[in-house]
Amino acid sequence: MNKDSVTSTPAPRGRWVIGLLVLLLLVAGGYQLRRSWQAQEASAQAPAWPELALPQLADAARMGPAQWRGQARVVHLWASWCLSCREEAPHMLALAATLRADGRAEQLIGLNGDDKSQDAVNYLAYFGNPYWTTLVDTDGELRRRLGSGKPPQTWVLNPQGRIVFQMAGPLTPDVIRQEILPRLQEQRP
Repeated sequence: MNKDSVTSTPAPRGRWVIGLLVLLLLVAGGYQLRRSWQAQEASAQAPAWPELALPQLADAARMGPAQWRGQARVVHLWASWCLSCREEAPHMLALAATLRADGRAEQLIGLNGDDKSQDAVNYLAYFGNPYWTTLVDTDGELRRRLGSGKPPQTWVLNPQGRIVFQMAGPLTPDVIRQEILPRLQEQRP
């Protein structure tokens, strides 16, 4: 056997390694495609955010999901009297800063409930205002339609206005990093 024939044909072990790499790439590609299909299915079956326009804290103009369509949103229920909301305030400001830095500040919407307007304004002045806007659910109708309890609570809506994530309780940096931001990224147009 001459030297050229030995170097030009891959050894059986080399073929095995190449075959394994090709198989791994096919499996990984199939997994990503399956995940994409599952995400689309789950998104289509997710419950819709109630069609209810609410007044904004800053002014009386009403806003609701009809104005949000086309972009994913985070809606965060809070109240000035909520101790957990006070604890998570720095995390909400960090989330707002991340979204602002990426040109997506309008994705974070506050939902104030069971509160006096002046108390809510004072809370935001003291702890900082992370929200693009804050809606006021004065009569609790939106929370009733959502089956929601006391604050804090958070929902992520896809661009079609469907709920793709919800959580009761305070947000932590880990939840923001592992649950909220990836879902917003998945929902980008």
